[in-house]
Amino acid sequence: MVDRQPPKKFETPDLVVAETGQYVPEQQAYLNLIRTAEVLGQQMAELMSRHGISSKQYNVLRAIRRGGAEGLSMSQISDQMVDPRADVTRLLDRLVRDGLVDRQPDEADRRVVRTCLTNAGAKLLGAIDAPLLETHRAQFAPLSEAEVEQLTALLRKARGEE
Repeated sequence: MVDRQPPKKFETPDLVVAETGQYVPEQQAYLNLIRTAEVLGQQMAELMSRHGISSKQYNVLRAIRRGGAEGLSMSQISDQMVDPRADVTRLLDRLVRDGLVDRQPDEADRRVVRTCLTNAGAKLLGAIDAPLLETHRAQFAPLSEAEVEQLTALLRKARGEE
C-alpha cells in the first residue's frame, strides 16, 4: 500500500491576491476549479494508464459503447467528448490499431463510416467500469451527496447550461 501524504495547500490563489492587491472571487473560483480539474484528471489518467489507454481514448470508447451494435459516426463521437477540442480521428486511429474498435461503412450512406467496439474493446471497458466508479466515489468522498449535486448544478450554471 502506498503511503500518501496529504496534499500541499494550493497557494496560487493567495499569491495572486498578494501580487495584485485584489481579491476577485471569480478569479479565485477559476484558479481553484482548474487546480481541482488537474488533480482529479491526474487520478483518472493514472487509472486509464493502468489499462493501457488515455482518458480521451476512454471517453471515445464509452461513446462508442453507447452506440451499441449500430456504432457511431465520427460526428456522433465528437459530440459526446468531454474535451470539445479532442482529435477524434487520431484517437480512433490508435484504437483501431490497438484492436479495440472497428470502422465499417454505413450501409445506408457509404460516405459515413461507423465505428463499433470489438470484443477486446468491450472487455477493456468492462474491466474499467468498477474501478472508475470507485475512483469517482473516493474523489468526492469529502463532500456530501447534496454538496456533489450542488457542485454539479453550479458547474452547469457556470457553463451557461442552466
